[in-house]
Amino acid sequence: MKFNTITLGIIGTCFSIFSSHHLAAQEKKANLTGTAFETVNGQLRPLRQATLSIQNMGISLSTDGSGRFEFKDIPYGRLSLQGQYVGKVPLDTVFTLSGNQDIQLVFKDNSFRLEEVGVTAEASNKNLATSSVIGRSAIEHLQANSLADVMSLMPGARASNPDLTNAKEIQIRNFESNNRNPNSQAANEFNAFGTSIIVNGAPTSNNANLQVMNTVGSGGSASMSGGAAPSGGIDVRNIPIQNIESIEVIRGIPSVEYGDVASGAVIVNQKAGKQPLVIEARTNPNLYSITMNQGIQLAESKGAVNFGADYSYNVTKPEEAYVSYQRATFNTLYSNQFFNNKLSTNSSFAFNYGKNKRDLNPDDIRTLTESYGKEVGFTLNTNGTLNFNEKWLKNIRYTLNGSYQNKDSYLSEQKNNATAPYSMTYTDGAVLSNRPGVPVYDANGNEITNIPAGEENLYAVYLPSTYVGQYTIDGREFSGFAKAIASFYNKVGNTEHKWFLGADFKYDKNFGDGKQFVDSLPPVRPAQVPNATFRRRTFREIPALQQFGLFAQENFTAHMGDHKLNIEAGLRYDLFSEGKSALSPRVNATIDVIPRVLSLRGGYGLLAKGPSLMYLYPERAYFEYVNLNELTSTSIPEEERLFLTTTRVFNTENADLKIAKNKKAEVGFDLTIGKSLLRVTGFSEELIDGYSFSYTPNSFQPVDYVEYKRASANSPSLVGTSNPVLAKYTMPNNTGRFQKKGVEMELQLKRIDAIRTQFSVNGIYLWRKSFSSNYNYYDDESGLGAANRTHIGLYAPDMEVGYDRALNTSIRATHNIPSIGLVVTLTAEGIWQESDWTVYGNDSIPTSYISKYDGQVYDFDVTKKDDPEFKSIMRKVARPYAVMESLPTFFNFNINITKEIRDFMRVSFFANNMFRSYPSHRSDRVKTEYISRNASYPFFFGLNLGLTIK
Repeated sequence: MKFNTITLGIIGTCFSIFSSHHLAAQEKKANLTGTAFETVNGQLRPLRQATLSIQNMGISLSTDGSGRFEFKDIPYGRLSLQGQYVGKVPLDTVFTLSGNQDIQLVFKDNSFRLEEVGVTAEASNKNLATSSVIGRSAIEHLQANSLADVMSLMPGARASNPDLTNAKEIQIRNFESNNRNPNSQAANEFNAFGTSIIVNGAPTSNNANLQVMNTVGSGGSASMSGGAAPSGGIDVRNIPIQNIESIEVIRGIPSVEYGDVASGAVIVNQKAGKQPLVIEARTNPNLYSITMNQGIQLAESKGAVNFGADYSYNVTKPEEAYVSYQRATFNTLYSNQFFNNKLSTNSSFAFNYGKNKRDLNPDDIRTLTESYGKEVGFTLNTNGTLNFNEKWLKNIRYTLNGSYQNKDSYLSEQKNNATAPYSMTYTDGAVLSNRPGVPVYDANGNEITNIPAGEENLYAVYLPSTYVGQYTIDGREFSGFAKAIASFYNKVGNTEHKWFLGADFKYDKNFGDGKQFVDSLPPVRPAQVPNATFRRRTFREIPALQQFGLFAQENFTAHMGDHKLNIEAGLRYDLFSEGKSALSPRVNATIDVIPRVLSLRGGYGLLAKGPSLMYLYPERAYFEYVNLNELTSTSIPEEERLFLTTTRVFNTENADLKIAKNKKAEVGFDLTIGKSLLRVTGFSEELIDGYSFSYTPNSFQPVDYVEYKRASANSPSLVGTSNPVLAKYTMPNNTGRFQKKGVEMELQLKRIDAIRTQFSVNGIYLWRKSFSSNYNYYDDESGLGAANRTHIGLYAPDMEVGYDRALNTSIRATHNIPSIGLVVTLTAEGIWQESDWTVYGNDSIPTSYISKYDGQVYDFDVTKKDDPEFKSIMRKVARPYAVMESLPTFFNFNINITKEIRDFMRVSFFANNMFRSYPSHRSDRVKTEYISRNASYPFFFGLNLGLTIK
């Protein structure tokens, strides 16, 4: 991989600008020391390994064995000090340093007996990007079974019934709609694909996922037997939920520290430190699980070890127990400090097992379907911070991560009406018969067969109408990640400069055996692609995917009296495999209009997501053309019947594939009155060069389709007829386009002590436009025979443009009685508006066509629209989604209850869709059709019992 000179120049200039801070003037400095305590049986006890950080300087450290800490050479002025420890309420205090100072910090236990319990997502002030933090109490109160469940706390998101039978992916600022425009669904897939899930400082990866049967006909939209689709995001079911301390969801413009991301980031912080043994049992109509976790403080200076495990079993429905999912996870994390607390480290090991399974349904006598998708893997991670007491260099952070996932997909099903040709060759142009190694000649003595060297034992078959096929996909995905960041800080007059330089490297490889099946019983070809067929593929032969990133960022703060201006600007450069690169500038800013009351925010950024292995190295397209089929002829003796096929093979790689980019912009304000906060954010996004599998002008290849027949009834001589046809297949490209605009609102009111209740409201208005920059391809083939093949009509890219819009709100009332440890949350979800429609362009006359004679694109002469030669490329106009479908308002009510019993037990209960409201709507498009609102969200309830052993 090579860097171009211009890019290196840009980065070098950026670095030199940051280095100019060495000209800083002399500032008054002091030491901030202190002791961190916890309360045990009413007594203060020193708390070691608590993490403390000064936010505006970007420095952090951990307390020693006596709970002591020391920040040296801190500039005079206003400081924001934050503290964290597992199982404790985070500290966030602001004070002014004017000399050496020694303070005491007391951490409270994070329990449901606090005056204010954090069971909702809270707006984060940790960085300038729009984000929310979800604490451990919220996770427990929700009874979340995966990361996807806690996303219901995001603005405008709906609560979901806990279910593990389907892959769980996370999307940012998105919603599912009724719009059947395929571009809308592709946009949803890319949103998940572009969401980065970061655990212990390292991104999880779906880049090496190849568990799809055939991209030539179906793209990567569906995994064969459970699990995440290769075109989507990571399956978060495999991330242990029981050992998570907090989750930060970045919906705005993330720091340049985060690469290979297009939608947003979800940062998962696992527990590290002393914690009593907690055992939880959970059940609902479809699921039961048991979890445990504990943190053990080792002897003096030996650190702490946290470990956790869970087992879950989930069925789709109690009456359909033959479809199930099992999950087992184990994880352990070791944390400690070295070199007089200068180095803080966390090292972890995580094991995961998950299995989607579909047993044979006794009532399924037609397809006899059985399947499973099994995933077994582990992750090793180490990350830490090395602190310095230098004038500018404050610390170096590092992360090393390695993950291995063995994915085994299996499908067995009975094929019906499956008659199709299949040849065992992988060679383009090979012509095989049903007689291995035996040449066949035409009437002129010319050999028809073309048997490649070494393939004399291979032959062609015509599949039976009904057979049971068994298919497996063996994927062995390895993902490696390394990152290092050097952080600096200096102060010049009334300005502060917090900046960092960093680099990271990602490596993704699949070492699996790939797609495997018996040649005589292959998968049925995709019906929408004439003559297409399948072949086995070994994944280990596919090159590895590599990404190298450099980034730099400055956080500039100017103090103007009580007012503050904060600008965070950075630049990221990524170099991907095959020499593909991307520059990603990003900036966020905030200014205090009324100090500590009203602030304005804004940001703009370019996010880049590289292609996965599936897009960068797609499988080849295989076709079988039947030259002669006498297998069913009764006039020819069975031993003399011939079956001949020609195999054509085409490379589907796209050398011009670009890096997908998303332009994000937002503006908003924060209004703080006392302990109440209103945050409003307007945002827009524009995805360009989104990935997809679809037809392109290059994916139609001319083929000379020769069909033979006997010269006469009793003659062995064969005569042939040649017809030009087009072989068509999908290939990866950058035709996905997606625009999104909206407004988010988050309102957190002060707790009303008189009624022990706190109210919060969040919501989102979202408008989306999704379309493809590609042509629309059309042909109306009246048959699959060679003589019936036609040209391909090309219609303008804007022939179908899908639109969606929605307005959702959630109102939460959290009532708590601290003395008895009771918390009750009532949630009213209002779906005020859901609309979708499609705007059609010129959908009856092609702009051009691909000729079946040479595969070239020619302008279409509209005067020839009635010409028999072109009649088959004239679309029959149908606009089923032109009428806007506007669904009426409806409400959904949920309840969550948590009760602590003394200090050793916790009971939680939830009920979703309490009033079982399913209003019916008469369709605006089809007046005889009625749409049941809320039908996919049935009444559901569950119970959780937690036992704490101290």
